[in-house]
Amino acid sequence: MASFTDDTAAIAAQQIDIDETISRLGSKKGVESVTVLTKDGRVIRTTATPEHSEVQGKLLSRLVRDAAEIVEELESQDELSFLRIRTKRHEIMLALDHNYLLVIVQSPQKE
Repeated sequence: MASFTDDTAAIAAQQIDIDETISRLGSKKGVESVTVLTKDGRVIRTTATPEHSEVQGKLLSRLVRDAAEIVEELESQDELSFLRIRTKRHEIMLALDHNYLLVIVQSPQKE
């Protein structure tokens, strides 16, 4: 049976790992923000402003939910794992997990 201190140490290690990953992704060329959300859109960690992240979380979690439903309707044995949206100003990449959503917003590369 794991002790309270073992559990606390494991959680702290996970938080450090998440922070390092966000920092690494955020340092890539063109990346404007990195946000980790719960499946329902609540912000866990972000490099963007809290206000922007809240709105982004609500809207993108709804988009992901709808896209996942469409994928399931098209192919019942499949599931959505990644979604990429490109606009004139931004590229938004969404990586899905069973419990979390990773959002990376970057400036599209000029070709």
